[in-house]
Amino acid sequence: MDKVPAIDILIKKINDIKRIKVNDAIYLHTDKPYYIAGENIWFKVYLRKASTLLPDQWSKNVKVELLDPEGEIIENKDIYAVGEHSNGDFKLRSDLPEGRYRLRAYTNWMRNFGDSTFFTQEVHIYQINPDSLRSEGIVLEDGASNEQVLNRTQKLDLQFFPEGGKLINDVASKVGVKLVNKSGFGEQFSASIFSKDGTEVTTVTSNKLGMGSFFLMGAVDKEYYAILDRDKNSKNPKQYKLPKVNEVGTTLFVTSSLDKVSVKIISTDTALKDGGYLIASTKGKINYMWECPPNRKIIPLSMKLKDVQDGVVKLTLLDKTLQPIVERVIFNYHPQKVNLVLAKESFKKREKVDINISLKDEDGNPIIGEASLAVVDKNLVDINQKKNNIISELILSSEIHGFIENPMWYFQDYSKEKHFYLDELMLTQGYRKIEWLSKATDSLKVDFIPEPGITIKGKTSNFWNEKKAQQSEISMTALGSKFVHESVITDDLGGFTFTGMVFFDTTDFIFQAKKYKAKKSKVTKNSAINISLFAIEPPLTAPIEEARVVVPSNNSLAAFEKEILKIEKIDRAFNTKTIILDEIEIVDTAEPDEFDRASKMYTNYTARLVTDSLSYAGGYNVWEFLQMEMKTAQVLRRAGLLNASASIDDDGNILEADQVPVVLDGFPADVDMLRTMSMTDIGFIDVLDAASGSMYLSNSANGVIALYTRQGGGGSYIVQGVDAITSPGFYTSREFYTPKYDVQKDEHAKPDHRITLMWEPNIFLDENGRAQVTFFTDDKSSNYHIEIEGISNKGKPFYQEKEFETN
Repeated sequence: MDKVPAIDILIKKINDIKRIKVNDAIYLHTDKPYYIAGENIWFKVYLRKASTLLPDQWSKNVKVELLDPEGEIIENKDIYAVGEHSNGDFKLRSDLPEGRYRLRAYTNWMRNFGDSTFFTQEVHIYQINPDSLRSEGIVLEDGASNEQVLNRTQKLDLQFFPEGGKLINDVASKVGVKLVNKSGFGEQFSASIFSKDGTEVTTVTSNKLGMGSFFLMGAVDKEYYAILDRDKNSKNPKQYKLPKVNEVGTTLFVTSSLDKVSVKIISTDTALKDGGYLIASTKGKINYMWECPPNRKIIPLSMKLKDVQDGVVKLTLLDKTLQPIVERVIFNYHPQKVNLVLAKESFKKREKVDINISLKDEDGNPIIGEASLAVVDKNLVDINQKKNNIISELILSSEIHGFIENPMWYFQDYSKEKHFYLDELMLTQGYRKIEWLSKATDSLKVDFIPEPGITIKGKTSNFWNEKKAQQSEISMTALGSKFVHESVITDDLGGFTFTGMVFFDTTDFIFQAKKYKAKKSKVTKNSAINISLFAIEPPLTAPIEEARVVVPSNNSLAAFEKEILKIEKIDRAFNTKTIILDEIEIVDTAEPDEFDRASKMYTNYTARLVTDSLSYAGGYNVWEFLQMEMKTAQVLRRAGLLNASASIDDDGNILEADQVPVVLDGFPADVDMLRTMSMTDIGFIDVLDAASGSMYLSNSANGVIALYTRQGGGGSYIVQGVDAITSPGFYTSREFYTPKYDVQKDEHAKPDHRITLMWEPNIFLDENGRAQVTFFTDDKSSNYHIEIEGISNKGKPFYQEKEFETN
C-alpha cells in the first residue's frame, strides 16, 4: 500500500535521529571459557556499528578491563580495534583468589547509552591447592547441571506471556510460558491448562531451557490456571494463574518460518476505527510498512525475510495518530557457512596441522572477513561452559533485556526447530513495553565523545588561583620519533581534549599554554596558567551478587589442575638457566652521573657548557647569556632570533610566531621565561644538532639549546604554563607461543603439554574468502576442539566448531 505523509514524517524523524544515536557493538572472543590462576587470558576484540554491524563506527579505542568478584578493576588495556592490533591478553597473577571474575569492554561513546550496552563476560578463575586436588564430580542427571537438579526442590515460578500482551475474548492467542527457578535458570517442564471449573483445556511442554507455548481461545467469563505435571499427584498441587481475559482489544497473531512471516491483525475494540500502520523494523531500520484500512476486524499481511537484517524484528502497530498500540518481536536468522577443512581427523604427536578456512554466502560466493581461532584440549576444558558466541552476542543478547540462559545454543545446528525455540524466547523474554518510538524522538545527551585514538583531557586555570578557569591556547608536543604537534583553543571553562592519536609505544607529551582573549580572538604572550591533566575515569561497577555457578563437567577441571601441575614440573626441570640463591644484600652504591637527567633523550651533543666552570655567567639572566655565548648565539642567529635579525613587535618583543629553539629540562621554553631566570639556576647547557634536537622540537633544523637546572631542584624559578604526561599508548599483545617442529632446535627436547594448543586472533579472509592456520600438535594423546569466530565485511557474524584427535 502507498505510504502517507504522516508515516513519511515519522520515518524521516527515526532515520535522522538514528544517524546521531547509533551505538557501538563489541564482542570479545577468548581462548577458553575459564582459567586457572597464573594462566594467560587471550582475547580478540570485535568492534562494529551496532545498527549495521559494519566496521564504519567512529570509535576505534576499546577499553578492556578485568574485574574481580567485588567489581574492582584489577587490570585494563586500551585496544586499537582495527586490523592486526585488535587483540590482547591478561597475565593472571598466580595468587589470585578463586572466584567469579568479569571481562568488560566498552568504548567512550557507549557510555552515553548506559553500561547495560557494554560487553560483559563472566570468567571463573580457579586456584590450585597441590595438597588437596579436586575429586571427580558426580553428575546427578545426564543433560542437566547439578545446580538445576538441586534447584527443583526450590520455589518455582511459572510465567505467562500472551502474544500482544493480553488475552482477548473469543480470539485465539498464542501464549508463551516459562518456568523459572530461584537462581534464574529455566526448568524443563510439562503442564496442563485448566479452566476454573476444573476442565482441562490444553497442555504445554517446554524445551530444555524451560520455555514453551500453547494456543488458547479465551472466554471473558472464565478464569484459567496451570498445574505442573510433576505436581499433579500431590495433595494440593500449586495452581499458576493465567492473565485475565479482556472483553475487547487489539492484538497481533504471528506465524513465522525461516523465510517468511505472516501477521494477522485482530481488533475487536476501536483502536483502528480510523485505520493505522504496521511497521517492521530491525535495529531502528524500517524494513516494511503497511497502511491498515479503518474499521476492519481482521487484516492479514505477510513479508519475506531473505533481505531483512539478522536479529530481532519488531512488528509495531500504530493508530492513525502514530501512537503505538501493540508490538510483537520475532527473530530472523540465516546462517553463514564457514568451512574448516583438515587433511585428516587423527594426527600424530608433534605433527603439523593445516586448517583451511573458507567463507561463502548462501549463493556460494566468497566473502571477505576477519576471524579468530582457538584450539583447546577437550579432555581438559569443558567447552560446554561457553554460553555465548559472536553470533548470539551481536544479534541476540544485545537486543533482549535480562539474562538469557545459554544463548549460543539457539544457533548450534540451526534448524526449523531452533527457529521455533527462538520464537518462544521472543514471546517470553522478548516481551517489553513499547518504548523505541519515544526514544527515537528524544535527543541524545552526549557526555562522552567517540575516540578514534588515544585521548588526553585536561583544563587550564589561573596560575595563582586554580579554582578560576582560564581560557587559553594550549599546544601539545609528543617527544619521540612519531612527532605530534597540535594547538587548540580551550572552551570557556578551560577544558580541552586531544584525541585520535594512534601509537603503540610509551610516549612523553609536553603541554604549553598561553592566555587567550576571546573578545579580540587573540593569543597573548602571558603564560601564567596552570595546566591540569587527567584521565577519563572508568564507569563504576558492582560486585557479582547471584551465586549462579555451574562447575565444569566430566571431571575436566580436576584433569585441568593435574595438567597445570605437570606443566609447572616440566618447566622447573628444564629451566636450567635459573639458579636459586639464598637471600643476599647488596650494600654498594653506584656513582651518580651529574649529567644524567630523566628528560635527556640523546647521547650526542656538539658542545656542553657547565655553569660552575663559567665564573662570569652568574651575573646574567638566561636569555642574555644565550645571546652572548658563542656556541648558543650561533643557534639563535641561524634561527633568526639574534639582535636585528629577529622579528619584533612594536614593543620590541620577539614575535610568538618564531619558535625559540630552547628546551628547559625537556620542556620547550619561551623568551619571557628565560628572561626571568638567572644563570645560577642552570647546571649545564648542551648544544644539539638537528637530529638530536628533533626529539624535543618540531623545527630543529638550526639546532636546539638544551638547558638543565641544577640537580636536587636548587633553582628558584617556577615554570608557568607547562605540564607533561607519559602515555603507554595502545596495548600490543604478547605473541602466543607455538613451537615449529619442522625446524630442529635444542629446546624441542622439553616435553610439550599445552592446554590451549593454538590461539590465532588475526585471521583475514582474502577476496576468495580463504585463509589458512598452521600449528603443531603436542605430546599428549587427546581430543581437541577447534573454534572459529568472526564477522564478514558485510556485517554478518559466523561461528564454527570442529574436532580432531592425536595419538
